Amino acid sequence: MSQWMFRDELQLMEINVPRAALQLARTLAYPELNVAEYMSRLHELSEEGADAIDHTLSITAQVEKLSEFLFSTLGFRGNRANYPDPLNSFLNEVIDRRTGIPITLSILYIDIATRLGLPAYGIGLPGHFIVGIRAKEDDIWVDPFHDGRILHLSDCVDLIRLSTGYEGPLEAIWFQPASAKSILARMLGNLRASYVGSGAWSRAVTVIQLLRQVQPNETEHLRDLGFVYYHQGNLPQAAHYLNSYLQQDPNAGDAQVIREGIKNILDEWVPMN
Repeated sequence: MSQWMFRDELQLMEINVPRAALQLARTLAYPELNVAEYMSRLHELSEEGADAIDHTLSITAQVEKLSEFLFSTLGFRGNRANYPDPLNSFLNEVIDRRTGIPITLSILYIDIATRLGLPAYGIGLPGHFIVGIRAKEDDIWVDPFHDGRILHLSDCVDLIRLSTGYEGPLEAIWFQPASAKSILARMLGNLRASYVGSGAWSRAVTVIQLLRQVQPNETEHLRDLGFVYYHQGNLPQAAHYLNSYLQQDPNAGDAQVIREGIKNILDEWVPMN
């Protein structure tokens, strides 16, 4: 049923990202998770934080106070010790354990900031998700993974380089507010990487199917399903999804390699029947 609730969330005009993230967690790993209870806990955190925010201060000072409350007072932190752990991608676990990765900590930060009247939004930099706060002059950039520090442009350059190795020019589009669906897709992409990296193929299949709900026009999800089913040993499904990928994107950069791969898959499958 939770998978249907997640699908229903995607149909709303305004997607509530924390609620959708909690529904994802319930779909993938926590069937008994009480979404309403965790939403109430976010509300309680914002009520606690209200005492730390003086709205007569500048926006920058308010942001600094919020970061101090979340990361010094409450002890939220980036999980540097075990970054790939899939628990870092489940918002309920982030709330419980007070540790996570950039995108989940950013979701929490944005939700609390918004409840406290700070106009926060997500920024999907390559390799590292951060938070933007609208201000009268220049917007403020915040890194929840590194204790909510305020970032300058040079800091963003360093984050991208350290995360991806990219050393080219910055693209203005990277700093645009991330849509709700792009945030959910990025969360799912992290989980896909975690499960594929650990060989948890069944969980990876579920994650990619959810990605197809969020991004129905992205053909790469068909390809990824084919690869995962192949590693799972399900050769008919692997051939089906890889063939669907080629039909929808015949000129893909990896098309020829996959065409050759499908032949190999079929060669393995036929003797088994």
